[in-house]
Amino acid sequence: MMEQPVHTTLTKNICYHCGEPFVDEIIEFQEKEFCCQGCKNVYELLNDHELSNYYTCDVNPGISPSNQNFDYLNKSAFRDKLIQFSNQEVSKVSFNLPSIHCRSCLYLLENLHKLNPGIIKTQLNFGKKDLSIWFKENEISLGELASLLAKIGYEPLLAEESEGKEKKKRLSQQTQLFIKLGVAGFCAGNIMLFSFPEYLGIEDGSLKNLFGYLNLVLGSVALFYSGSDYFKNIWAHLKLKKITIEMPILLGVMVGYSRSVYEILSHTGAGYMDSVSGLLFFLLVGKWFQQKSFDFLSFERKYTSYFPLVITKIIHGNEETAPLSEIKVGDRLRIRNEEIIPADAILMKGKSNMDYSFVTGESEWVPIQSGNLIYAGGKHHGEMIEIEVKKDLQQSHLTQLWEQQAFKDPSFKMENWENFANQVGVYFTIGLITLATVVAAYWIQADPSKWQNSVVSILVIACPCALAISYPFALGHGVRWLSKFHLYVKDIQALERMGQVDTLVFDKTGTLTLAKSEAPKNQLNRHISEQELDLLYSLSVQSTHPLSRRLCAYMQSLGNRNLINLSSFKEIPGKGLEAKWGDLTIKLGSAKFLDINYHSPQDFYSSESQLFIQIREESLGYLDFPWENRDGVEYMLRKLQHHYDVYLVSGDKASHATSLKDWFSEEGHMKFECSPMDKMEFIRELQSQGKKVMMIGDGLNDAGALQQAHVGIAVSDDHLHFTPASDAILQGRSLSRLPEFLQFSQKAITLIKMSFLLSLVYNAIGLSFAVQGNLSPLVAAILMPVNSISMLIIATWGMNIYGKQIKNKLKSYTVHNLAEENHILSPDIKRTLQSSMEY
Repeated sequence: MMEQPVHTTLTKNICYHCGEPFVDEIIEFQEKEFCCQGCKNVYELLNDHELSNYYTCDVNPGISPSNQNFDYLNKSAFRDKLIQFSNQEVSKVSFNLPSIHCRSCLYLLENLHKLNPGIIKTQLNFGKKDLSIWFKENEISLGELASLLAKIGYEPLLAEESEGKEKKKRLSQQTQLFIKLGVAGFCAGNIMLFSFPEYLGIEDGSLKNLFGYLNLVLGSVALFYSGSDYFKNIWAHLKLKKITIEMPILLGVMVGYSRSVYEILSHTGAGYMDSVSGLLFFLLVGKWFQQKSFDFLSFERKYTSYFPLVITKIIHGNEETAPLSEIKVGDRLRIRNEEIIPADAILMKGKSNMDYSFVTGESEWVPIQSGNLIYAGGKHHGEMIEIEVKKDLQQSHLTQLWEQQAFKDPSFKMENWENFANQVGVYFTIGLITLATVVAAYWIQADPSKWQNSVVSILVIACPCALAISYPFALGHGVRWLSKFHLYVKDIQALERMGQVDTLVFDKTGTLTLAKSEAPKNQLNRHISEQELDLLYSLSVQSTHPLSRRLCAYMQSLGNRNLINLSSFKEIPGKGLEAKWGDLTIKLGSAKFLDINYHSPQDFYSSESQLFIQIREESLGYLDFPWENRDGVEYMLRKLQHHYDVYLVSGDKASHATSLKDWFSEEGHMKFECSPMDKMEFIRELQSQGKKVMMIGDGLNDAGALQQAHVGIAVSDDHLHFTPASDAILQGRSLSRLPEFLQFSQKAITLIKMSFLLSLVYNAIGLSFAVQGNLSPLVAAILMPVNSISMLIIATWGMNIYGKQIKNKLKSYTVHNLAEENHILSPDIKRTLQSSMEY
């Protein structure tokens, strides 16, 4: 039996620096354990500069460092955009650092000057995650400064200029909301203060009238300035012939305000301006909570977001760094290993193995020769190449995706969908106005002195503000809790739609599977000579099959390899490779292809695949390569299939997903060789059948499907980079927790509905008195905010309980647990999985 991998829990055996569990190795240094060399290096750096107090502020506060090179920032095209102030001695720059998360970050970043004498001082805006730095450019360049931040785990987020403008626009909108919220709070507080003579029964006519007029002014400011958005939204919806929950809310507020104006000006009462302004304040708090999102994450992307900010031009034989926006047709660009092609171009010099998986979903590398066309979005693998741009950036192959309605219309997802609050609002508004009209007609006939008080009491007490407040608070807390588990939801509407889906569509490459490059486990019968290693390398380098590519990389890792000319090369798809060197035959592939009698252990269950080796007629054994499926996806898929229709769409060939076929109940639930447009059309087809679809993907090739779906979730191993436009961003390591996240979203909707039912019971009791004319408008105005506050407390309390439940459930949620829980896979299926993992 093969050695099984050892898994550790999330709460033990974690890195001293970043707190992540150990995966491949444990590095020990000064009696402390680190998950990687990078974390150890950061600890050494901080310790050497007497900054070890960093670890006393919070437990495991660090972030895994990055080796990103920012030398291109020294170019004037970039430096001039970033530097905010500069003279002969001092320059100032501000960086956005999304990784900031705790007080240890504050301690380290405000002591940054201890790491480099060229840094004079720093100032951190913790809320905006912005760090302002004053430094001496003659001692540390802008590129070196950014690299230093990345080296200690705080890689700056350098967005495209258009993305920066969008972010400033969002911040401006948030600022306006904060001002309106502050004004409403100020007015509500002062109105309550000026209402004390009324509360205490002080009979001073002049003082009472003065305070009444002041309350009228403050109430008017609160309603017409702080509540101005409600007027605008209702008018916009009325033009579209739509009724939302905001209409009965504003109706109740306006009735309370109008009655207050009448009483204050006629000196017949003090009015209810305190209730009106207080309600507006709570509504704006809910709106702020609703709009509060993750500013450091980009949920809205366009294709240029995935390209490098800088490219290397060749001008008169010399390299020059230039911004991406300066690319023109005819430019000669130099592309290095693993760089992304920024525009459709012709390969002029060198050879390339092009990885189009991020664009098409196809995981096979495509060999490109000089003179061949290369499409934008491909990632180059191999020697340094030179390309000539043939199309403008805006006219590249990728732009066909952005010509679809899902990208052109920002409100595309919302056209045929209304949230629960607005669905209720239609019927509630009609019912409320009908009831008020009937009651008014009755009392005008029976007792004209009661009709006014009855109608005002009905409209005030039945105001659905409790729902309007509990809705954003419940879902807002849900968004907050999910972010703790590495699922970053764009807004509360996306979370509500998550709870409504009945169909899940998964991408394969990068979502359910990973392209790992770990060293294989050696199961060979004897030592392989250097010449034999060269033969294996020369054979594997000629194939683009994923296992061949990984064998090729492994051979190179063992030392410099010599390329040997082989003859009679053959590749039998799904089986293996064969070639000759003189009279010597070399074969690579499955046990069946090599005619080897191999039986896996009866209870074999692991994440590996075998590549057998035969030289001459001698079988040398096999290498076990790590299986590329994400940890825990098999159990996750089986669990989801009990409650949802689950599909797989992939740009890959069907032969590359044999290990996944046993995880889908029906053949028709798997589709392969899908282009980005095919994926988008498949989502449309499901939606035409009345299904509410969630798409889970990772690459630019999934962007159209993510936009088209009811909910689109982008899976990313680095959530700050390379995430397509989506409704949520999910860290790859948390993908196996998706069933719990979906259940959590359903509980959030259930809580809102329960709050609304409770509010209806409360309103029914109040209305029973109001319709009889026995409820004073003053009492109704007092009970209205009391009801709203109680619903707010229930929403907050309920979501915190649900959040703690999921937190406790996920504490022991590890790959090891999943393997133990995965009893639903019978021994026969396990043996099938093993055979499918062969070449």
